[in-house]
Amino acid sequence: MLDRKDASAGSAAQKTAHVRVHTGLKEALMNGDFLPGQRLVVRQLAEQYRTSAMPVREALRQLVSDEAMFDHPNRGVIVPEATVARISDLVRVRCSVEGTAAEWAATTITPEELDELAKLNGLMRECVESNVMASYLGLNRRFHFTMYHAARSPLIQQIIEKLWLQAGPFLNIVRSDVTYGLGLDHHDEMLAALRRADGAAARKALVADLREAADIILRAAAAAEAQPARKRPASARRDPKAQAR
Repeated sequence: MLDRKDASAGSAAQKTAHVRVHTGLKEALMNGDFLPGQRLVVRQLAEQYRTSAMPVREALRQLVSDEAMFDHPNRGVIVPEATVARISDLVRVRCSVEGTAAEWAATTITPEELDELAKLNGLMRECVESNVMASYLGLNRRFHFTMYHAARSPLIQQIIEKLWLQAGPFLNIVRSDVTYGLGLDHHDEMLAALRRADGAAARKALVADLREAADIILRAAAAAEAQPARKRPASARRDPKAQAR
């Protein structure tokens, strides 16, 4: 029989594993590493994160409660499908909330944070110029969240994170050589607005950035919805195991 010390150590290890899995899945979602409609298999994720099934189930339950995933009665936990209605609603809310954060950041951002934004945008341009895109979306996320952190509102940052968890999988639709790099000019505009403490201009550039990507995603989603149910887009037929990382 385990003594109290052993039981406490086991509980702490489970908690640590849960945090690690939950953090990893959140980052994967926000970076667009999962496909809309993809089913997540507990056993595969447990092997990937080198843990037992329990921390994975706990992390998935938490993501379902955040509406980043959906507990389907027949298929288990899946990433929500990319529907025109869902994307349109997310874009409208994101423009409002993230635009507000950008506007607030214009009056509270530090010189160090401005330098970090410039560095991240430069790294994104290097990805485009060298055609090495593996880290592009991760850099994009860091750029945006550095700016949102500069708004000095933990509450609005939490709200934005939940929105990104829901929107991240739709980034698969804009993952192509044609669409990478489209938002960099908007990033330049955001950075310039933040440097001169122009909140309205920062909001405008942020909204333009979101809407440019959203227009591409919405066109693709509308085309997919117009197809017969049995004909799914090529992106939706990728190997799900390869995406669960």
